Amino acid sequence: MGSAYLLRKAGGAVLTLFAIAVLNFFLFRMLPGDPVNSLLPRNVSQEQKQALRTRLGLDQPVFPAVVRSSSGALTVDFSTLPDSLLHNQFLTSMGNLLVLDLGMSYSESKPVLEVINDHLWPTVLLVGTAEVVALVIGILIGIRAGWRRGSRFDSLSINGSLVLYAVPLFWLGMLLFYLFATPNGIALLPGQQMVTPGLRHSDPLAYWVDVIRHLILPATTLALGLIAGNALIMRSSMVETLKDDYVTTARAKGLTDAQVVRRHAIPNALLPTVTVIALTFGYVLGGAIGVEEVFSWPGMGTLTIDAIHDKDFPVLQGLFLIIAACVVIANLIADMLYGYLDPRVRT
Repeated sequence: MGSAYLLRKAGGAVLTLFAIAVLNFFLFRMLPGDPVNSLLPRNVSQEQKQALRTRLGLDQPVFPAVVRSSSGALTVDFSTLPDSLLHNQFLTSMGNLLVLDLGMSYSESKPVLEVINDHLWPTVLLVGTAEVVALVIGILIGIRAGWRRGSRFDSLSINGSLVLYAVPLFWLGMLLFYLFATPNGIALLPGQQMVTPGLRHSDPLAYWVDVIRHLILPATTLALGLIAGNALIMRSSMVETLKDDYVTTARAKGLTDAQVVRRHAIPNALLPTVTVIALTFGYVLGGAIGVEEVFSWPGMGTLTIDAIHDKDFPVLQGLFLIIAACVVIANLIADMLYGYLDPRVRT
């Protein structure tokens, strides 16, 4: 793989991350409401509110030479330009970002990275489990359906995948929760939290058994939506690949259908699937927010909902920046892998 190709893709990823960081900064400051009012009781004095606003850095202008008038409109005051060039929320935020400082959480009064780190690994466990299950099952279903196009299995898999793909994940999670975690259903599995509240585990094995029991329902919910998308893409790619000339040539050489599919069709049909999997990574993280809320899974989805309620801008900025960075990095890895598998895209 050429260095020019690598540099071009890596440079594009860096520019994308910078644009996301800038957009991310202004996006949350456009939200209505004042975080100070959310953090303090209603009966506090204006002096106390101003002291908190100063401590959080909210008294600084958002951008150089831009101030907010008493009516709430944004106006330009060039007399404050020298000071605002050095002391403003935008440059402070961008400077801190260069040293991986995402600021302090308004609601928890500790670094944002610590807050996110407390909720990151539950999401990694949930999303990682769902992704692995969905990749294996979805690709196998797509291969079988594309190879046996027009069969009963193909028809059932297409219709089932379309239904699952169209169903909102939070609704599917609520349905599974009702069927398998409530007394009205089967009540075989726990439906809330990551571990049983108040339960003391005697050893690490007992702890992980408890975690896996709690993981089954949310991971199944997330995986079902991913299986449907992977199966549809893989089937479509298999159908197109089986029409190519080199497949006809392989059959003319006397290879069996199983050999043709395994040696020629599957490796080439996987190429579009690699890109689609990377593109759907953002969908996975977005779906995880709804799934975590349904099952009270203590991950980044639950943290996002809490931060929105508290108007905790630094936490929201950190969450969205990390999610965006994960999507950009996933697409960068897909580009690299695609360039390795198919040399034609590097030219």
